[in-house]
Amino acid sequence: MNARLFVFGLRRAGGALLIIAAVPLWAQTPADLNGLLDRITARIESFNPKSSWTASVTSTQIETDRKWNPEKTTVQSKAVTVTEGRRDENVLKVIETKNGKTTDVTERVLAEHRARHEKSQARRPASPEPAPRKPAERGRGRLSMRTDLSELLPFSPERRTEFSFRAQETTDGDGRRLVLLDVRAKVKDPMNFEGTYTIDAATASPIRARLTPSENPSMVKELEVEADFEVLEDIHFIPKRTRIKVNAGFLFIKRIHIISEEVYSDVRITR
Repeated sequence: MNARLFVFGLRRAGGALLIIAAVPLWAQTPADLNGLLDRITARIESFNPKSSWTASVTSTQIETDRKWNPEKTTVQSKAVTVTEGRRDENVLKVIETKNGKTTDVTERVLAEHRARHEKSQARRPASPEPAPRKPAERGRGRLSMRTDLSELLPFSPERRTEFSFRAQETTDGDGRRLVLLDVRAKVKDPMNFEGTYTIDAATASPIRARLTPSENPSMVKELEVEADFEVLEDIHFIPKRTRIKVNAGFLFIKRIHIISEEVYSDVRITR
């Protein structure tokens, strides 16, 4: 998947007002739910795993106090290029706001990026890349804005046994039929996320997710993940917006309270 790294009522999404009107629950027999999950799985598998595209991205990171009041805000403007699933970023501008003062810190951030890249290259081993982790090892991983979406999707036959599902049909403000899929982890694990997925009923495409881990990772007290997606040319699964809210730390170490959001625009398919 290229996407990286989530209720009812009124919600503003991507600048447009989304109106969700709930309707009664389906008659949810196991066959009904499995049929729905099979459709979603088939739809996900139909997406091009090696999409190539470009986009303008605005990345906002807000460092807050314990009550989630902003202390420092950093806004990056980036040009993102994805080539056959591999993502590259070109930072164009970085603006930092702290204590009421706004500063252009682009050159400093670019210098830090170069230093980290050079250090990473120097430490890179000559041996081949390690094999992908097995499902049982997922809980050892770290979540980031670049976490592969497949780790957050529990719809495949292999993964769905670890979850319970409830589906509710609804419509948005344009009359489009949606399915709100409530997912709860039966197997608690930091990479077994639970929450609500919004599915396009006509195409079975996931278009929105609002999730939290069923078990918090080490040193994490609070973690929320949100993502909105779109499908272009019927095969390219592209993020529209991602957001992570995290409260982490350990004992006497200063706690981290951060909200990170990325908004994508001007997406163009290049291959």
